[in-house]
Amino acid sequence: MPRSPMTALSHRFASPAEPFSVRTSDGVRLLGSRLGHADPAVVFCHGFMGWHRKPRVGLFVEELSRWFTVFAFDMRGHGRSGGLCTFGDAEVRDVEAVLDHARGDGHALVATVGASMGGIAVIRHAALTGGVDAVVSISVPARWQGHASAAVRRMQWFTTTWQGRRLCRAAGVRLATAWNDPEAPEDVIGKIAPTPVLIVHGRDNHYFDEDEAWRLYRRAGEPKRLLLASRFGHAEDGFTPSFAERIARMLYQTWELPWPG
Repeated sequence: MPRSPMTALSHRFASPAEPFSVRTSDGVRLLGSRLGHADPAVVFCHGFMGWHRKPRVGLFVEELSRWFTVFAFDMRGHGRSGGLCTFGDAEVRDVEAVLDHARGDGHALVATVGASMGGIAVIRHAALTGGVDAVVSISVPARWQGHASAAVRRMQWFTTTWQGRRLCRAAGVRLATAWNDPEAPEDVIGKIAPTPVLIVHGRDNHYFDEDEAWRLYRRAGEPKRLLLASRFGHAEDGFTPSFAERIARMLYQTWELPWPG
């Protein structure tokens, strides 16, 4: 079983968490945790260089489990799951496998929530495969190219040079050797409608600027919402208890469910 050196830094869930394992349609074994006992459910997808028990991610999914049953997992090529990371391409199969697991657990309403690379995966999954009841994308680029930030240049060095890829491997992130140049999020997001989509982005995102969120929003179909935050950062930077509650309230409103708070 693959094991990331970073798992030594993993969050210990304070609430009961049941481990689960699923296998994707292309044979990759994914490991995750089921938290909470509420209905509806959330499938949570972390970003690049993450895992579902990374401290901020673990705390965030634990907060979400106050209002949902949360299925959080290590995406392919990360943490304790198998396979190779493809930056949101084959990860569509990861989303589908865990979504099927949530449905099999008896949940009629399931939202997919993804941050950065995980957000790319949930947008592409909802657009190309469907079968989900709401989509929340957090800090997601609309396109593959055209980003001038220093943070993106750093990430490109890690993923495209042999030195960077070696460091990724040492950190427990296993990268695919080839990439299929899949459809960019902005090219497919319009296919998600009429499934509701919520796009969340920080105006202070140091990877992808605010225009990426607007590009996604303009090309999304209804119903759609755009949430821009002045102080949010990128992906897990903004994972606070208040943000978890805001996402929860928005999903309950979307589904016209009474707020249990």
